[in-house]
Amino acid sequence: MKSFLQRRINRIYIMLGNSCNMNCAYCLQHPLVNGQLTQKINPDIYDFFGQISQETGGKRLRLIFYGGEPLLYFSAIRQIVVEAEKRGLPLGYGVISNGKAITDEIVDFFNVHDFSVTISWDGYRTKNTRGCDVFAQGELKARLLRIRHLGVSGVISSAAYPLELLETFQHLSDEYQALQGHPLAVNLDAIMDTGLTNRWLLHIDYERVSCEMRQLASAYVTNIAEEQARVGNSIKMAYMESILRQASQFYLKQRGQVRRQTAYCGNGLTVLNVDLKGNLYACHNVREKAGSIYSDFFTYLQNILAGETLMRHRQKCLACEALAFCKGGCKLVRDKTEYCKLQRALFVPALEILLQKGYELLINKEEASC
Repeated sequence: MKSFLQRRINRIYIMLGNSCNMNCAYCLQHPLVNGQLTQKINPDIYDFFGQISQETGGKRLRLIFYGGEPLLYFSAIRQIVVEAEKRGLPLGYGVISNGKAITDEIVDFFNVHDFSVTISWDGYRTKNTRGCDVFAQGELKARLLRIRHLGVSGVISSAAYPLELLETFQHLSDEYQALQGHPLAVNLDAIMDTGLTNRWLLHIDYERVSCEMRQLASAYVTNIAEEQARVGNSIKMAYMESILRQASQFYLKQRGQVRRQTAYCGNGLTVLNVDLKGNLYACHNVREKAGSIYSDFFTYLQNILAGETLMRHRQKCLACEALAFCKGGCKLVRDKTEYCKLQRALFVPALEILLQKGYELLINKEEASC
C-alpha cells in the first residue's frame, strides 16, 4: 500500500525540565533558556508518539530524555516508559546525562528497558569544565559501568583537546569492555558559543588541534594499510572511521554538493522536541515554542523555518573544506568565527591525510558498503 506526505521523524527529544545538579562552564542552555517547563504529563503525548511511530517506515522511533539533568526527573521517565510499553508502542529509549544522580534503581531500570545512556564527560579535565567527575568517584563509576549500553561524550575546548579526550575514553572503555564485553560508544563535540560567559574556553590552540588530528589520521591510515590490530587503540580508530564515513558520504554519495537548506541536525523537522505538556520547540536547548502537538502542521513548519540560518551563511560555507563535517554548523551559535576556526582545525588536516594517503581506502569502503 502506498503512503503519501509522511513525516520522516527519526527521534523525539522529550524535554523534561530545566533543573540541573551541575554548573558546567560551557552549558548551552544557560544563555538560551528562560522559564520552567511543566512537570505534568499530558496523556495525549502517547497518542502523538504512536502516530509518529506509524510513520517511520518500520524503523523504531527513539525517545531521548533530556534536561537540564534528566535523572532528576526519573519518576517522569519511568512513568512515560511504563505507559508507552503498556500501550504497545514500538519505541527505543535513550538519555543524555551528567550521571551524578545515578542510583542502582535507575541502572536496573535502564538495563531492563534497553536504554542507551550517554554521559557527558571531558576525561581528566572534567572537574575543570563541569565541577564534578563522576568517573573519579568509585561508587558512581561502578554504577555507571553496570549500564549495558553506555557511551561518553566530550567537548573539545581550550580545556580538553581531542587526543587526550580519546586516550582517556580508551582507558575507561577498556574497563567497561572487561565488564560488558563491548566497548563504550564515544562522541566528540566542538564547543559552541551560544552566549558563553566563560570565554577562556574559546582560547583554543588551533595548531595543536590540527597537529593532533594529523597524528590521528596518519595512524588510522597506517593501521588500515598494514591491517594492524585495534587492541588498545579502538576508540581512536572508531573516531577516525566516523570522519571517514562523513567524508565518503559527502564526496562520493553527494558528490561534494549541499542539497539541504535547513540545519543538518534536523531539529524541528526530522527531529522533534516536545515537553511534557505537548509543546513543540525548534531545538531541545531553547524555550521559545514553535507550536504544539495540536498545531496546524504548516503553521508549525513556518515557525521552524523562520529560525533557520543555513542559507544566511551558505556562500561562505560552500567555500569551506570543513563543510563535509560541520554541514553548516548549529543555528544556535551566535558568532561563528571561533566555531569555524575549530571546525577547520579539526577536520581539514584529517581530510588532507585521508586524501593524500587513503583515497583508495575511501573507494574500497564505498564499494564494500554498496
